[in-house]
Amino acid sequence: MSGEVATSNPRQTTLVEFQIRPESNSMQEWLVEWNKRALDARDGEPETIAYAAAVNVEDENGVLIFERYANGEQSLKTHSDRPAHKALMDVMAERNMTKRMVFASSFMDTTNYGWWSRPERSDAATSEGVILVVLGMRFRNDVSRDKFIDISKEHAGYCLTNEPGTLIYSGGFANADSDRADIKYGDLIFVMACTDMAAVDQHSNDPEHLALGLKFQDAEITPQPTFMKSYRTTGLGFLWR
Repeated sequence: MSGEVATSNPRQTTLVEFQIRPESNSMQEWLVEWNKRALDARDGEPETIAYAAAVNVEDENGVLIFERYANGEQSLKTHSDRPAHKALMDVMAERNMTKRMVFASSFMDTTNYGWWSRPERSDAATSEGVILVVLGMRFRNDVSRDKFIDISKEHAGYCLTNEPGTLIYSGGFANADSDRADIKYGDLIFVMACTDMAAVDQHSNDPEHLALGLKFQDAEITPQPTFMKSYRTTGLGFLWR
């Protein structure tokens, strides 16, 4: 099995969506400045294993920053303490490049659940137009949640082998409530990346995927969907190393 498989290490994913205010600056102007920070992360932060910008497919002023850190909060602190990070904040303040945070969430990798990269597709890590799907699910108890993970782990293995257009398929449990979105501590935050919308459709319409619903029903698992958002990568930054 290829790919960066989620293990028991302290790897952390952080998702932050901002809404750019067009009266202050355009998305393109904002991304030009942000990309300077992304290049610094690529070249000077080996523990930042993903740092990519993707635009909300339903809101051209919404941008998701997809971040992954090899050693959790320690790596995040290293990232935040870089001079380039302060430089980005200073430039955006000086130029009044204002933005509003839509939501933020962080979670640790779930052990052996899916994968976070396809090394054989290194081009896709920096491609423009990759579709990122982020969705939240809430469970009535931990037993139901664990059953869901066990069943979907098996399906993840099928997707890795049979869906070359599915680039990322994993997730984790939110480490805190969000005051800006319907995210509660312990919710499953699931992330999927596909080469394009055709690959998303192929995944969604695969008979094995459609059969999952019956498996969950038989196991008496009824997760409550809390949100779903889709984004298109800008080609700036990197989805994995």
